[in-house]
Amino acid sequence: MTSVIVKSLVNSARQSKRALYTVSSFKRGLSSAVFNKSELSVTAALSRKLECSPLQKRWLYTETDQDMSQHIEKEIENEKKMGASTASYFKNWKINSNGCEVSMSKSEGNETITVEFNVNNATDLVEEDLKSEEGMPHMICRPPFIVEIKKPSGTKVRISCQFLSEYEGDDGDENEVRDKFEIEQFSVYQKEISPATYVCSGETMDGEMYEKLMDMLDERKIDNDFANELIEFSTGYEHGEYIKFLTKFKSFVDEK
Repeated sequence: MTSVIVKSLVNSARQSKRALYTVSSFKRGLSSAVFNKSELSVTAALSRKLECSPLQKRWLYTETDQDMSQHIEKEIENEKKMGASTASYFKNWKINSNGCEVSMSKSEGNETITVEFNVNNATDLVEEDLKSEEGMPHMICRPPFIVEIKKPSGTKVRISCQFLSEYEGDDGDENEVRDKFEIEQFSVYQKEISPATYVCSGETMDGEMYEKLMDMLDERKIDNDFANELIEFSTGYEHGEYIKFLTKFKSFVDEK
């Protein structure tokens, strides 16, 4: 009887061991299946990545770059056809330029007069009745400018001016000489101007003082004739800077 019981227990143990082995084998098979699924996912991801490889992206961008380059080249050709003015401006002034910034100066008696301006963002289409002879609108440059008058003591008056539009302030009186520009603000200082320097606004300035200040500029030949010459000079200068800009941009687009 005892031997029968022992034999039964041994058989049960063997069946349990086979069951455990079967479960273990199933787990290994499941783990392998999961791994294979993960491997397939990685493979698919790599395939997608290769489909959108940087080489292919660069090819797409290059096609657009080529179109842009051709467009810029045509733009440069059209701008050069317009030609640059060969006129000479500001004969009595010493002109220095740095990109879009222009500074010019001259001495009058015991004073040094300096005018500074920047042609960036200063272009406008001319008004309807100021078109070219061909009837086509064209661009002109009317940059804000700063007039600095320096005395022998080193004291300076800095006057900020801006151009008026062709019709701004026009009261219809054809006989009245209208100013081409107006005073925005001015200040008096020595050495270098700073945020602590007092600035007098042209809008709140006493009317008579404003007129006297305009007369001071007029006596120093900062008048309507100067303003017209500045517009002509700035228009040609800005046009040249625009062509340089297009040339630099084309070089950037063409770079591989």
